[in-house]
Amino acid sequence: MSFCRHERKGIVYYTSSLLDSFGIPHLFAARGGGVSGGAFSSLNISQNRRDADGKTDTPENVAENYRRALAILNRTPDRAAAMTQIHSDFVMRAERSLGESVSENRFPECDGLWTKRGEEIDTLCVKTADCVPILLYDTEYHFAAALHAGWRGTVGGIAEKAVSVLRRNGARGRILAAVGPRIGACCYEVNRTVYDACAALSEAERAVCFPKRYEKDGETKYRADLGELNRFFLRRAGLCDGDIDILPLCTGCRPDEFFSHRASHGHSGTQISAIGCGRVCSEPLSLSD
Repeated sequence: MSFCRHERKGIVYYTSSLLDSFGIPHLFAARGGGVSGGAFSSLNISQNRRDADGKTDTPENVAENYRRALAILNRTPDRAAAMTQIHSDFVMRAERSLGESVSENRFPECDGLWTKRGEEIDTLCVKTADCVPILLYDTEYHFAAALHAGWRGTVGGIAEKAVSVLRRNGARGRILAAVGPRIGACCYEVNRTVYDACAALSEAERAVCFPKRYEKDGETKYRADLGELNRFFLRRAGLCDGDIDILPLCTGCRPDEFFSHRASHGHSGTQISAIGCGRVCSEPLSLSD
């Protein structure tokens, strides 16, 4: 499949043509079109990341950036949810609204949220700045999940575990997965710890996920492809290749368009990816007051 690039009121975002074909409301936003400044310019949704001077973005800016991004999907923060991401494989049901979480800076601690159509929370958000955003959707029973997969969550199998969680809770239909912008193998260097953590993969699979091996400063290094690693775990969960869509964009190569932790030496905001239950609404909400 492929991804489509869109722009509305300065917000650049991408959608999966696979999810689009089922009318599933979702987006993978870039960094523009928000109200934040400096290292957080401009559609930042992190309240905890710090710039080079140790300063964080304001709750007011973050709340407005969430509002603007969700308006693209005709959704509002009072029915959306987000996480404090802890590099785990923990996936939980979304119960606390984004409006409450932002105002108190208190989010559920996990790396995956799920919900279903008819619940009070009908939209899920994930924030990334090199890690992998993964959006899942059951096209028949209308379950949705949003995942944050750093290398620990990835090798811990969060993608496979999320599918299992959805299945246990009633998602018995065809599940689709869209994998968004993340740091690519071109920019992502890891050590043997990460490689060895993938021992469950076959040699052929590891050759795809770690396309380059070399020595550096007396240590074995690898280039890692987190997108392909998550593809293999999604396959293990029962998804076929035709149900997995991967956006071929590297955040490390494009710091002008995306927040990148590595490209900014640790001083950046995070971009939003989001998915909602139900169908796409024809008219987005207003992006201005």
